[in-house]
Amino acid sequence: MKFSDIPGHSNIKTSLRNLVDSSNMPHAIMLCGVSGIGKMCIARAFMQYAHCLSPRNGEPCGECPSCRQHLSFNHPDVHFIYPIVKNKAQKIESSEDRIESWKRMLSEYPWMPQEKWQEIIDSGNSQPLIYVNDADNIVRADAYSSFTSKYKFFVIWLPEKLQPAAANKLLKVIEEPTEGTVFVLVSNNESEVLPTISSRTRRFNMQPVDQSLISQYVTEKYQLDAQTAETVARLSGGRISKADELASHSGEREEFSILFQDIMRAAYAKKPAKLREIGDSASGMGREKLRRFLSYMTQMARENFIYNLRVPDLSSMTREEEAFSQRFSPFIHHGNVEEIVNRIEEASTHIERNGNSKLILFSLFLYIIPLLHRRSNL
Repeated sequence: MKFSDIPGHSNIKTSLRNLVDSSNMPHAIMLCGVSGIGKMCIARAFMQYAHCLSPRNGEPCGECPSCRQHLSFNHPDVHFIYPIVKNKAQKIESSEDRIESWKRMLSEYPWMPQEKWQEIIDSGNSQPLIYVNDADNIVRADAYSSFTSKYKFFVIWLPEKLQPAAANKLLKVIEEPTEGTVFVLVSNNESEVLPTISSRTRRFNMQPVDQSLISQYVTEKYQLDAQTAETVARLSGGRISKADELASHSGEREEFSILFQDIMRAAYAKKPAKLREIGDSASGMGREKLRRFLSYMTQMARENFIYNLRVPDLSSMTREEEAFSQRFSPFIHHGNVEEIVNRIEEASTHIERNGNSKLILFSLFLYIIPLLHRRSNL
């Protein structure tokens, strides 16, 4: 991973390069910001640059043995720690027991959308956490010198998920690691990181990426036309992971928009036969596409609720979606929006578990009928 592979964050890149170039490496840094903006990519580029044998113009060369090890996620002086769900039957007790899943995450979803990790490890209703086992492993590994490099890195993804016992065990080693050890914490919500951990790090606050940079990124990667790229950039909210998702399925949004509008019109008109017909047709999408559509329904329910606030800057809809919402949005309000969203998310969970999609969709659509006719409680 090179710095130039990552849109935006020029100040952060410069600061991290300077840490390496000046040999003034702190013992711990924390990259903070919302999910999907490139924090882990920045961490990877930083570590590869620090380990590179022949850096060029502020970038790792990408060709030396060290760079090749980074590219295959096998560098002996880089240790990743991340949240897991323990499973004694499958002998999953610590991060290293999920290493193949982790490599898949880094490879396929480098912008690190948290929900994808939960999907990959099939966490279900369990909350992934970083357990004391990993803290013990870090303390033991810190006692050894680096193998091939000046620096040995411990990367903790989502330190806010550290169990209290694990966090407390790491306090001393983060504050006083052995020479050459550097901790890199990558947080989606720094306010939930234990203050005694956070205070021991040099903090870098990362912001969502500018729309113009995201537009350029998706244009080059997906060969989108200018209008579609601008729409993707606006809807992404500065999250590169969201831009990737939207751009890779750019033709779906219009399809989903038409389908959503048909469902809501039929539900408001109290036409169960039409809703059954729509559900039967939509069930043919296949599980993954259907889950993306239900995610879109959730987003549209929230967007229509927000639209009632009449604050254009808060809108993340296309012009076509907004045209529909001008008349539809009053039917999504305080009295029903939460239940509508909950019903959709519940349906998505049943779809994920291989439930009968025709029955699940028809049941969902029937629930929506009375909810749309419910009066606002304000």
